[in-house]
Amino acid sequence: FLTMNRPSEESNTALTFLILINFFVFIFRNDFHRHLNIGRTYRIYDGDISSMILSMFYHIEPGHLFVNMLALHRYGSELFVNTSSKRWKSFFIVVLSYLVCGIAAFIGIELLSTYHEYQWNQRVNNARFARKCNHWICESINDIWG
Repeated sequence: FLTMNRPSEESNTALTFLILINFFVFIFRNDFHRHLNIGRTYRIYDGDISSMILSMFYHIEPGHLFVNMLALHRYGSELFVNTSSKRWKSFFIVVLSYLVCGIAAFIGIELLSTYHEYQWNQRVNNARFARKCNHWICESINDIWG
């Protein structure tokens, strides 16, 4: 089913393929749930790569799935099917774009998470330091008690 006559049919088939995968994963989400580390899905070093890739297709509730698939069809059709460039009308390019965008989103989330975790730890340490006495006598007590 991957060989089509017209390039626009090929890219439309790829979008339909991605939407069907998302619906398949949604229907069998309870079976896939054990393969996902849901609490830590967005932290690459806490989970594994397969969990990260599977979560690109994993939707918890029907509304989330519906809106995402509507956006994928609407904007994917505009970008891949209705474009004048033949380069973007390939089945492989459409699927690869979906995966690359998903992985790039996870890298961005990982960077933001690391930054926010650093900021949080700085605030916690500053708050701990603010509660300590800065007098020379207190410094020795603070060193002993922590």
